[in-house]
Amino acid sequence: MKVEPAIIIAFTICIFLSFYFVYLSFQTTEETLKKELITLAIYSLLSGVMALACMTVYIGIRKILKLEQIQTSKPEQD
Repeated sequence: MKVEPAIIIAFTICIFLSFYFVYLSFQTTEETLKKELITLAIYSLLSGVMALACMTVYIGIRKILKLEQIQTSKPEQD
C-alpha cells in the first residue's frame, strides 16, 4: 500500500472518530464521561490533522527531490 492512501485513510478514520465521540458526548448525561469523550474527540481530531500535515510535508519533500533529480540529470547545454 502506498503512503498517501494510508495516511488519507487514517485521517478519515480520525475525523470520523472525532465526530462520533462528540455525538456520544451529547447523548450521555454523566459529566465526567462527557469530558472524557470530548477529550477523545479533540485527540482524534489532532491526530488526523497531524497525519495530514505529515503527508503534506512528505509529498512536498518528494516533489522537491524529484525536481532536483530532474535538474541534475539534464545535460547542461552551452
